[in-house]
Amino acid sequence: MRRVRQTAYLASAFLLTPAVVLSVVGILVLYYRRENFDVAFGVLILVFCVELLAGTAWLVLALRRSADLSRLQADFLSKVSHDFRTPLTSIRMFVETLREQRLEDPVRRARVLALLGQETERLSAMIDRLLELARLEAGKTKYRLAPTDVAELVRAVVLRFEPRLDPPNVTLVLDIEDKLPMVAADAEALQDVVQNLLDNAFKYTGSEKHIEVRVTTLQNRQRTDLQIAVRDNGPGIALHEHRRIFELFYRVDDRLSRVTEGSGLGLAFAKHVVSAHGGRIRVDSAPGRGSTFVVEIPAL
Repeated sequence: MRRVRQTAYLASAFLLTPAVVLSVVGILVLYYRRENFDVAFGVLILVFCVELLAGTAWLVLALRRSADLSRLQADFLSKVSHDFRTPLTSIRMFVETLREQRLEDPVRRARVLALLGQETERLSAMIDRLLELARLEAGKTKYRLAPTDVAELVRAVVLRFEPRLDPPNVTLVLDIEDKLPMVAADAEALQDVVQNLLDNAFKYTGSEKHIEVRVTTLQNRQRTDLQIAVRDNGPGIALHEHRRIFELFYRVDDRLSRVTEGSGLGLAFAKHVVSAHGGRIRVDSAPGRGSTFVVEIPAL
């Protein structure tokens, strides 16, 4: 809805503003009948035509992007419906099994209860992500900024990630610079950003996974930034996709993405969180040489 309002406002600016100015000049020409107004009138006609063409081109582009967004939203809703159905089916099956008391073995019963808890947490996480999407679209997401030790924050995220490193073909390197400055951050939101980047690095790489997480400082002319970089050895991302991957619902259309679970929300949320912290997020990648996602946040 906000995107539609922006489109309407800008279309009005392109079309109505020169029309109003042109009408005023026309009235002045009719009233004063001077030659210099004829020149001004001709110039404004030319300006009006140029703006009309520019506005038309921009409107066509905006409508095309809106159509793409609608298609991505439809694909997203279809996938979310499927993702909801999967844990709900499992939960229903586990509940019926327990209700009919078909599991007399305590070990199997405990295993079923554990799986039931996992599916419940999975469903709850999806609902939380959808609620966060609604708050983001409504502009109601608020962050509680406080002095935060990013080194400890990243270590906590990596510690939660370690159970996924059991296979021998998965390695993770953590490199944190000494004596890092504090940042003003919402620790929970920033943890979600790092977690999302790690999840993507794990999902979108092949069988031999090598992930590097580096936390360093970056000295700019006006300020000092804290830099969190997550690098993987995946297939890489083409240059023309670098900006679009941070849009809502967008996913790179390649073979690995089509067989990998994902909603196209994670990087959009990451960009929103980092922007709210006064920083930026970018990607350095090319086909065949992996991807490095870099988060830069101003230090205190």
